[in-house]
Amino acid sequence: MRWRIATFVLTVAAAVFCMLLASCGNAEPQVLKAAKQKILLVGNSADPSTLDPTLSTGLGEFKILSGLFEGLVRADEDTLRVEPAAAESWEVSEGGKVYTFRLRDGLRWSDGEPLKASDFVFAWRRALNPSIGAEYASLMYCIKNAEAINSGREKNLSALGARALDSRTLRIELEAPTPYFLNMLYLNIFFPLPEHVLKKFGAAESRNSFWTRAGNMVSNGAFILSAWRINDKVSIRRNPLYWDTKSIKINGVDFFPIGNANTEDRAFRAGQLHITDSVPISRMDSIRAKLSDCLRSEDWLGTYYYIFNTRRPPFDDSRVRRALSMSINRGQIIEAFLKAGQKPAFALVPPNCSNSWRAGEAPHFFENIAEARRLLSEAGYPEGKGFPKFKLVYNTSEIHKPIAEAIQQMWRENLGIEAELYNLSWPAYLAARRAGDFDVARSNWVGDFDAPETFLGLFESSSGLSHTGYGNPLFDAAMAKARSSADNAERIEALKSAENILMRDMPIMPIYFYSRVCLVSPILKNWKSNILDYHNYRNVDFYISEPL
Repeated sequence: MRWRIATFVLTVAAAVFCMLLASCGNAEPQVLKAAKQKILLVGNSADPSTLDPTLSTGLGEFKILSGLFEGLVRADEDTLRVEPAAAESWEVSEGGKVYTFRLRDGLRWSDGEPLKASDFVFAWRRALNPSIGAEYASLMYCIKNAEAINSGREKNLSALGARALDSRTLRIELEAPTPYFLNMLYLNIFFPLPEHVLKKFGAAESRNSFWTRAGNMVSNGAFILSAWRINDKVSIRRNPLYWDTKSIKINGVDFFPIGNANTEDRAFRAGQLHITDSVPISRMDSIRAKLSDCLRSEDWLGTYYYIFNTRRPPFDDSRVRRALSMSINRGQIIEAFLKAGQKPAFALVPPNCSNSWRAGEAPHFFENIAEARRLLSEAGYPEGKGFPKFKLVYNTSEIHKPIAEAIQQMWRENLGIEAELYNLSWPAYLAARRAGDFDVARSNWVGDFDAPETFLGLFESSSGLSHTGYGNPLFDAAMAKARSSADNAERIEALKSAENILMRDMPIMPIYFYSRVCLVSPILKNWKSNILDYHNYRNVDFYISEPL
């Protein structure tokens, strides 16, 4: 009886929300239809550039891949504590360098083939194969010989410190004790891959994407790829062969690539989405007044910044880069365009990383127009004279454009220099960054795990993710010291030294630290919040039931 009363109360709450939707002329909103079918409708910013776990680097892609695949471990959505997933247990050697994982009995791929420990080894060797060019490969460098293999110094892929001892036992040897190693294992670069499928489609040693198409893809997660229609949606549906499918409460997720925040807001108010990826700043006051129960603004482990192409003059001069960074007013940008709890960024690593990474410390640099002008003059461009017009690239978004225009104006007024703005689609933007076809480009990073290395590791010389062309042996040495340190206090000091070097060299221009701002339908149940915005869809459900 108690359950029936609770269900009735929650159904009434959902009905109240639907009254607002009905005012838009939608007698039976799509969110209700989908909820009755147990299908979650998610706004997801852009079409994925790839659904190959080895090659994907985007947050929107990870949202999809974390439903399709499962690694050795997963994270608790409340606490981010590591939990068993494909592995039912593991042991760590006394020195912290050897991990032995035991897979669950009876694991299967979605096509019915057994999933074996060797499928993890195959996936990791593929990711490190230099011919693949996986940008996330550097995350694996803590594993023995991973960096040597990825750099081409070690030609034998079997030298990697990951071995299948039998079909259910995986042994991993690290270069040095790595306190955050387990926390990385739920990232897509560490997912297993179906070797038999990739070989069938010629993708075992290439970037061939045919295997990731709906109908071809075989996965091991709670869902399988049902449809992928460009500029429409990506649909994933329940995988009946998933080892824990009985505990999954929903039948699938539809991801909609809506790049415009106003369009997404209208879709939410029309009852077409359960969750948005963003909130239009121009409507923030109205949303707070009318949709306060739906609005969420929470801490997020992320930094919004611009990158400089240090391979191109005049951005090969750190004085120029520092001048451009010191001449903008971050507080003004936040107040004018963001309005949701963001903080000015004067460094790369957010202050909420690893239990107050920067508590009580001063910023690494300050906004100082006079000093910016002095640096620019010292670099040979007094009052901006002789400074060439340059290309500032950003991807299509309601928020990127006004920020770029504001910064363009600040540089013009404060330094006498002129940026030309280039607004590109998400695929074109990624292609421009990877090809180095920019002078300055919008960028951001949301932590993959709660440790400074997830941010600082981007800018090591061996990383394929920064796209800046930056490299400094002193920075690399500080990062190497952090990785090899068995003492955590020593590790943290080495990481702070690395960040100081990075902020002195300024290959990036930090702008603000993120807040996660989105709209969540009140008919959605158990949509958890955490600083990584990590979701595996295990507990999500709806406050909707059939009539009593």
